[in-house]
Amino acid sequence: MTIDWRRFLLNLTILAAAVCLVLGLVLPVVKLSRLYVWTDEHSMASVIWALYSKDELFLAAVIAVFSILIPAIKLLYLLAMASLAGEGEAGTHWQRPLKHLEWLGKWSMLDVLVLALIVFYVKSSGVADAAAMPGLYFFSGSVVLTMLAYGWIKPT
Repeated sequence: MTIDWRRFLLNLTILAAAVCLVLGLVLPVVKLSRLYVWTDEHSMASVIWALYSKDELFLAAVIAVFSILIPAIKLLYLLAMASLAGEGEAGTHWQRPLKHLEWLGKWSMLDVLVLALIVFYVKSSGVADAAAMPGLYFFSGSVVLTMLAYGWIKPT
């Protein structure tokens, strides 16, 4: 019994991306400090829930789609392709699914960019101080690991 190291590393990368995605969604992504006394820490999940409870349904749905649904679909798609693809089957048969993944990949860094802009805006406004928290790094790690897995699965 021989181990296919390429497939093992691909599946391990997809698993690590999934773990990073979950941690990135539940751990705080930004810490806001006002007057150095009052601080608030917000995770992606808490932001979505706060928007939903304040009847900002459209904004909550947009953030949920781009930070939860699309990354989860990409990871499931990658896992299915990695599990079902055999040696030498990555030719024309996988071109259409790879196009779908490529389209989904265009939205990968949208949340990270939005969070970076929020941190920049809050810091430059002078009203409060903002700091990136571990959730942002885990979420970014998930995006990078997903991109690596896509690069490994895509035929050259």
